[in-house]
Amino acid sequence: MRLRNFLYLNTKIVEDYISAIDGYTYDEESQEIASSSENSVNGGLGSKVVSAGGSHNGKQSEEIKRSVKISDAAKFDKIYKYLQSGDEDEQLKYYELLSEDVYNELRRDDFIEVLVTARFSKTKELTDSVQKIADLAMLIQGITDQQVLDKESTEAINGFSALGKMNSGKEISCVFNFDDGKYPLVAYLDENYFRCEQDSFVGQSYMLCKIIRKIPKGQSVKLDEIFDNIKKFPLNREQRRKMPQNMDNPEIIKDVVRGPAMVVVPVAVYQ
Repeated sequence: MRLRNFLYLNTKIVEDYISAIDGYTYDEESQEIASSSENSVNGGLGSKVVSAGGSHNGKQSEEIKRSVKISDAAKFDKIYKYLQSGDEDEQLKYYELLSEDVYNELRRDDFIEVLVTARFSKTKELTDSVQKIADLAMLIQGITDQQVLDKESTEAINGFSALGKMNSGKEISCVFNFDDGKYPLVAYLDENYFRCEQDSFVGQSYMLCKIIRKIPKGQSVKLDEIFDNIKKFPLNREQRRKMPQNMDNPEIIKDVVRGPAMVVVPVAVYQ
């Protein structure tokens, strides 16, 4: 049995898969435990039962019922074993690197287990770093009673803080890379399913995921585009003419994942 330390576990997906496998889902089950006790009665004055050897052994048994909660880890393990069963061609495959042949063979809806290194999008990394600097500056200012940041720095921090708030509550863009940097995996994580501090999430770990689509060579995915929603607005010709020609992210937070790559949905990330 593999023991895992979960960094991320999408329990909604796990519940859906368990329901599909079993036809139902439940959180608790009842267990019956049989226990027995052995009594020894020595032969002698006042004894009701006397054996040839001068003693008698009697056994008593009872059943104890208890209600136990099915853990998320146990549910995940059931899914993992299910994916490993079946025909050899459909069994769960494990990869530490991808070759061109393997990449070409992989298909939409395939499940794979991979050893990868996670990183968040450049936008998230930058906004998180700026927020830490702001918090540190406030701490130092509170201790020394001296202004740490000048006006321009404060304005810049406020701008990045606004950007961070704009992305708050949305799915977190994440890129999972193999050691050789080839065939990166792009995923969008729900922050409700993290099992660790997000700072601890970045690094090498295992991931069980489902392939959503492949990004062929010559195509790319842009992460956390600031003006994506504006681009989708139904504008008339005059409004479109007044819009800036280039509405891509500024260079400092531009984050593009180029194919060949894949977009995946992580079921779990663990060590």
